[in-house]
Amino acid sequence: MGRRLLPIGIGAALALAALSLLLPYGPVYDPWGWLVWGRELARLDLATAAGPSWKPLPPLICAPLSLLGEAAPKAWLLLARSGWLAAPLLAGWLAARLAGPLGRPWRLAAATLAAASVALTGDAFTPPLRQLSGGLSEPLLVALVLGAVALALEHRPRGALWLGAAASLLRPECWPFLAVWAWREARREPSLRPHALTAALLIPLAWFLPDLLAAGTPLEGSATARQGGFELDEVRQVAGRALAAPLAAAWLGVGLLLLEWRRRPAAAREEDRALRVLLLGAAAWIALVAAMAVAGFAGLPRFLAPATAAVSVAGAVGVARAGAAALAPGASRPALAVLAATALLGAAAGFAARAAQVPGDLDTIRAQTRSQQDLATLAGRLGPDRLLSCHGRVRVTQLLAQTALAWELDRPIESIRVIRRPRYGVVLGTRPLPRGTKLAQAGRWRATRLPCPNAQFVSARAIAGVSGTSR
Repeated sequence: MGRRLLPIGIGAALALAALSLLLPYGPVYDPWGWLVWGRELARLDLATAAGPSWKPLPPLICAPLSLLGEAAPKAWLLLARSGWLAAPLLAGWLAARLAGPLGRPWRLAAATLAAASVALTGDAFTPPLRQLSGGLSEPLLVALVLGAVALALEHRPRGALWLGAAASLLRPECWPFLAVWAWREARREPSLRPHALTAALLIPLAWFLPDLLAAGTPLEGSATARQGGFELDEVRQVAGRALAAPLAAAWLGVGLLLLEWRRRPAAAREEDRALRVLLLGAAAWIALVAAMAVAGFAGLPRFLAPATAAVSVAGAVGVARAGAAALAPGASRPALAVLAATALLGAAAGFAARAAQVPGDLDTIRAQTRSQQDLATLAGRLGPDRLLSCHGRVRVTQLLAQTALAWELDRPIESIRVIRRPRYGVVLGTRPLPRGTKLAQAGRWRATRLPCPNAQFVSARAIAGVSGTSR
């Protein structure tokens, strides 16, 4: 797991991501929205009042990708899936790097456990395979965060800063971590200060200025992301999700690592300092997500992904160190050997249990893909003029269809109204509607025309927020 192997691994991840494009799986709700916004950015005609909550990095990437036309979704999937595949590799590299002066077999064991825990993160809302196939951004976030940590360990602060800045354009939880690290490093290295200052200016501008110009308020994305009011029980729920996300063996490894430090509190190796920072950062990230969930934002498991990766890396190192110490010549630590063996066996069992969920996840992905293909077929048959004939808007009864249809029709997301019980206009849904005239059908999707009032358009409240269970 040396320096030379990491670029090879990243290249392999890119190649595998390119091969994955041969599969018939497309983006899901959020990525379709970013593709629409990227196309609008390229045209200097951005509208963010509808769709997912604004996060700057994906639309900024999708803006040049939009020049590829119909190939833009594939290009985004290539990038997002490369991040998903790179994240376990980076976790494995970090675990081997931080395992210290252990033998190659133990460093390999640490790398394997860390990579497996990141690749098969426990997520009852959006399993990892669905994040991979649908092009969600959290795996890319993990790759950027772990890449920044790797560059920092290699004493390349400029690269670490800009990877951290890119991660900060994906999740606001990154901001305090990047700010503290950049302030500390800039004090040591004056040449880093212009870069840190530039990042400090660009990050808030990228988050708030587009919403201000496109939706009239800089907090439009925040309002969309909030699901409810103050709810203290969210702390317990986020804590439970954080505990369930890594393999259980990783948490046992964290416990073994803490025991090692208790016996050897004066350890001052670079690896130990980095591991302590990783664990403190993971705890702080979980606390931050919990605090935001209390304030009404979603505390989904995928929002905890960087903390999960940090626990996976540190726990893998703890297991490897405990195993090496228990089996060292002359060592007499039967309890430690039992714990290390339990962790390794538990890791294998956890890997097998989560791998067993893959067929079910694939069935869900296939069903979602067929639904999107049928929707695109139906939209192609009718065309935008017929679909948007009632006050320039088409109604859909399912939120997950909104952004994909906006991309297909080349229209702003706000022209696709999500209404569960529509009363007029052209409606796309999966159930027959009373008083309506069926226009066409593709698969389960059908287009129905309801009487369109001639009076001024009467607004109906669209469904907004985070749909974590189905993405």
